[in-house]
Amino acid sequence: MSEINNTASNTAVAGIQVTSNPRLQPNGVKDAGRPLRENLEVEKPAVKIAELATKVSVEKEESIQSLDEMAHELRDAISALNSALAKTPTSAIITRDESLNRYIVRIADKSSGEIVREIPSEALLKFARNLQELKGIIFDETT
Repeated sequence: MSEINNTASNTAVAGIQVTSNPRLQPNGVKDAGRPLRENLEVEKPAVKIAELATKVSVEKEESIQSLDEMAHELRDAISALNSALAKTPTSAIITRDESLNRYIVRIADKSSGEIVREIPSEALLKFARNLQELKGIIFDETT
């Protein structure tokens, strides 16, 4: 049979100090083959939940503001591109591929509608789609 250690052992879990106190052991008795159950004392966390929530809220607002600024800059760049292309016999078609989460830029001839250039190329887009599909097959979490 094992003996009870008279010193308390401490464990830190996610910023919360957990202390096991051997003095709170019920008579030091142990069930057949099972370890002694320890009563745990939980000390208050060093960081208060309200402070943490406030910090996360501020960081969330900063992230949203940063995303809004980037979206505004992207709209300005698209507008500048469209005004530059208005002087040429071509037009830019900017789309977003939802499955790949990528933007695709197509330069088309205004008179015929023919695609002159596509960035990224169709071959690269097909490769990326196939890679996405393979990734889904290889890392299938249902098996």
